[in-house]
Amino acid sequence: MLFLIAISIAVLIAFCLDKPLKKCPAAFYITAAVLTVASIMATKSDMTISSRFVRDYVLGIFSRGALGTAFWAVVMWAGALPNGSAPIKKLMPIRGELSITAAILTFSHIITYGMTYITNLIKGRTGSDFVITSIVCLAMVLIMTPLTVMSFKKIRKKMNAKTWKKIQRLAYIFYALIYVHILVLFVPKAQKGREGYFLSILVYSAVFVGYAVMRIRKYYIASKKPEKKLVPNTVCVCAFALPVALAGAVSRGTASQSAKPSGVVEEKAATFTFSAETTAVTEAAATTARDGKKSSETTAVTTSETTATEAVTSNKKDEKKSSDDEEKQEEQEHNDEPEQENHEDTPAAEPQPTYKYRSGEYEGEAEGYAGKVHVKLTIENDAITSISAWADDDDPEYFGDAMNTIIPQIGAKVSADGIDACSGATYSSNGIIEAARRALEQAMN
Repeated sequence: MLFLIAISIAVLIAFCLDKPLKKCPAAFYITAAVLTVASIMATKSDMTISSRFVRDYVLGIFSRGALGTAFWAVVMWAGALPNGSAPIKKLMPIRGELSITAAILTFSHIITYGMTYITNLIKGRTGSDFVITSIVCLAMVLIMTPLTVMSFKKIRKKMNAKTWKKIQRLAYIFYALIYVHILVLFVPKAQKGREGYFLSILVYSAVFVGYAVMRIRKYYIASKKPEKKLVPNTVCVCAFALPVALAGAVSRGTASQSAKPSGVVEEKAATFTFSAETTAVTEAAATTARDGKKSSETTAVTTSETTATEAVTSNKKDEKKSSDDEEKQEEQEHNDEPEQENHEDTPAAEPQPTYKYRSGEYEGEAEGYAGKVHVKLTIENDAITSISAWADDDDPEYFGDAMNTIIPQIGAKVSADGIDACSGATYSSNGIIEAARRALEQAMN
């Protein structure tokens, strides 16, 4: 869907603004550069954009390289259309300007994701998909940069025409690498049932495979000049349909099996375990209980000592009294014995510790970058013993970085408050934090 929108924008600019682009290309280059810088700053900053539409279709069209790729598609199709056709008359005069604009827009994607690739290389990531993507991206940058520089008229005029043309043929390799790059990234996601990726593969395949077929057809007709074009046209249709169908079949192969319910996805969730520790609440409760017991014992001892002193003083006075008084005193002392026992307090029962959270498993979910984020907590005596987290659609690389930063903080604090988000993965971080907060709210006593 994003690429279809980008293609529409690129075609509209190429066909409707061809004269302004030819007359004043610098204005288009500056505009593309400003949009590129703005999208990079917005994507890499820690600011939160709540609108999913803005993230996916306003920033995403630049950061994900959709608009840059769309301009490249217009540039390459300009060389594949039949000579003398109306579209080629419109596009060929501005083909160099379109390619420079495409390169500037592509740098938004290169810088945004290139920083992540460099970070992963430093961390020692060695997955096969990552290695292939890294090699392909590096080759694309090495080809695109000199071709873009040579597209400026001042540079082109200083070069030998034949030499310039030979170097420009590297563009065929560049176009092929774009398609390979897309397949390496999109096919695994489409197979897992990620929304929109299967359609994206079909659209990209139609554009790039269609270009290759039309370019070969154009070369064949120009060199062989066949009288009848039925056979080459039929071959072209088959050559177009088979690769596109194959790409769709490979992408769709496990999609139906991959759209699993949350409980199945949970089995592949990353789990962090923590050692159970006595929390401040538990310690305070235990201290209160111990202090209460000591206070009761002290009160009982003091009361007993005071009563004993009063009894000794009373006995000395009784020796001076008459025998009648002695009998009365004895009776009085006999009657006072129960009162002494009544003054003695029974030691208070030790109170049970109170907990902020109920022990057990609790699950919460929140919105991540591209879909729902799930967090499951296991709580025991106000301590988190394990946290599991998984995402429906967020990119694994970004979500993994967010987990490694966020979850240890939540486990240590037993709270979702005051947690520092992972730089570069703000939306995934906020999704994990909010999902954990909702799980803790369920556990609250």
